[in-house]
Amino acid sequence: MLRPREGSTEFVKKNGFKEIETNVVEVREIQAPKGCQPIRWVLYTRETASSFAEAEKVIEYYEKRPIIEEYHKGAKTGLQVERRQYASADRLEPVIGLICIQAVRLLQLRDVSRRAPETPAKQLVPKQWLEVLGKVLKRPRPINTVREFIHALAGLGGFLGRKSDGEPGWMTIWRGLETLIVAIRGYRAGLKKCG
Repeated sequence: MLRPREGSTEFVKKNGFKEIETNVVEVREIQAPKGCQPIRWVLYTRETASSFAEAEKVIEYYEKRPIIEEYHKGAKTGLQVERRQYASADRLEPVIGLICIQAVRLLQLRDVSRRAPETPAKQLVPKQWLEVLGKVLKRPRPINTVREFIHALAGLGGFLGRKSDGEPGWMTIWRGLETLIVAIRGYRAGLKKCG
């Protein structure tokens, strides 16, 4: 791919422009369903794409893009990684590591709650989380499924759960988790015996 002749930024003018060799994979849907626009992707990649098998690999990577974007959205929006104010990268790095673990965990739970909503919560959610969440919400019955857990957790974060609300978003899930973590700390402190 050739470098553009015009429109260079000051940074490029000052520091030069390193050319990057890229390949292009074009995907076209041959027979789209009636009433649907056929898929057409033009994918730029640094991966080798000189055979059909290599092009398929590039397409597989691209198909994973939505889940990767959701992960980053969870880390940035829900877990607010960009709002953490530390004086140095050395201090911020471990915090980002912990946030990323939480983002993956919440993404997994949210994904299961949507794909397999009847999955028993006790298979994926720590027992103490379920107990404390039930007590905080004063639920008359236990949280049985992963979907119930995600909805209850988001409820702590402000999700109302009306029929018209759809599924909870990152902000309400994250706020609910923050509240749950504080409640769990209090619960654990209450279990400790004095002296």
